[in-house]
Amino acid sequence: MHGEKIKKFKIESKYLNIIRPEEVVRLGILREGIQLVTNEIRLPIYGQVIPRIELDLVGSYFNKRVTARINQESHFLYNGERIQAMINDEIIHVNAKLCFDESRNKVGMYNFGMMRENGARSFVFDYHTYCCYSCKFCFKENEWENHLIEGTDEKNYELNFNNCIEYVQNNSSKLKKDYDIIWLCTGSILDYKLELYRNCKIANTLRQEGYTGQIYLSQVIPNDVVIKKSVRTDFFKEIKRAGINRFNSGIEIVNPYKRNELINGYKKNIKLEDYLMVFKDAINVFGNHNVGSCLLVGIEEANDTISALEKLAKLGVVPAPTVFTPFVTKQLQIPFVLSLDDLVYTHIEFNRIINLYNLPVFSGVFSLA
Repeated sequence: MHGEKIKKFKIESKYLNIIRPEEVVRLGILREGIQLVTNEIRLPIYGQVIPRIELDLVGSYFNKRVTARINQESHFLYNGERIQAMINDEIIHVNAKLCFDESRNKVGMYNFGMMRENGARSFVFDYHTYCCYSCKFCFKENEWENHLIEGTDEKNYELNFNNCIEYVQNNSSKLKKDYDIIWLCTGSILDYKLELYRNCKIANTLRQEGYTGQIYLSQVIPNDVVIKKSVRTDFFKEIKRAGINRFNSGIEIVNPYKRNELINGYKKNIKLEDYLMVFKDAINVFGNHNVGSCLLVGIEEANDTISALEKLAKLGVVPAPTVFTPFVTKQLQIPFVLSLDDLVYTHIEFNRIINLYNLPVFSGVFSLA
C-alpha cells in the first residue's frame, strides 16, 4: 500500500521491539491522527469540528478501538482496511476496521451523544452536553456543534434530563440486561445543588427500575466540596445513598502553570494536593478503587503525568489517563509536547503502575492503557 509514499513518513522508535507494534501504532494514531490514502471514505466537514473516524485495530491477541482525527500530515496511512507506518526502516501493517454506529454518528463522524454506549457493556447519560467552564482542551464543543447541525436543541438541560429519565423508565429491561456500568458523565453547571439533585435523581430512578449494576458519576468537584470538609462528607454520602457506586473527577492537568494556562474558572486553582485530599475522603465513603480521575496525556511533561498516576494509585484512586486528541480546531493551538517515544514510555509506566497496584482500568477510545 503506497510503498513509496510511506517512506516519506519514516518514524524512529526505540520501543518497537519492546511492546507490540499494534500498540505503538495505536498510540501514534492518538497522538497525530491518520492520513487517508483512499477515496472510498467520505467525511463531512462542519464548522470547527475536526473530521474523525472510529477504528477497531486488530492483531494476534490484540483488539482495541481508537478514535482518529483525519490529518493528511500524519505518519500513519489508512486505506480503509489497514494502517501502515514505516518505523525504524520497517513497514508495519495493522488491520483496522472502520466502525460506524448510525444511532450515534448521525453526522458521519465520531461524536458523543446524550445517551450512548461507551464500550462493552457500558452506557452513558450526558444530560449537560456543554460544560460551563469550557476549558481550552475541552472536547464538548464537538458535540455542541453536531447537535446544531442536526437541528436539535441540546441547550435545554431540563429537557435533556427529563429525556434521560424517560429513557431509563422506557428501557429498563435493556439497561439491566446489556450493561454492567452506567456512567453519569456530564458537563458541569454552575448550580452545583441542581447538578447534585439531577445526578441523584437519575441514580434513584435507575435503582427503582431494578438496575443492580454499577453507577459511576463523573463531574467537576464543586468549590464548596473542595474547601469544606463537612460539605464534602455530606456530598459523598448523599450521592452514595442515591445508588451511585463510584465518584470520578478529572484532574486533567498536574502542572500548576499549565493548569492556569488551559483551565477556566475556579478549578484552575485546585492543586493536585487538593484533589488527593478530596479523593481520600471519597474513598472513606465509596471504598478502595471506587474513586477515579482522568489525566490528559501529551500537554505536559511525561514525568508530571506519571508522578500523579502513581500518587493516585497509591491512594486507592483508579486513574484514567487519556491521550489528548483535538476534536475542534481551537484545540490544535495546544501543543502536544510528547514525542511518540515519550508517549510510549508513559504508556509503559502506566502499565507498570496498573500491575503494581492491581488497578481495574477501563480502556476506551482515547486511553493511554
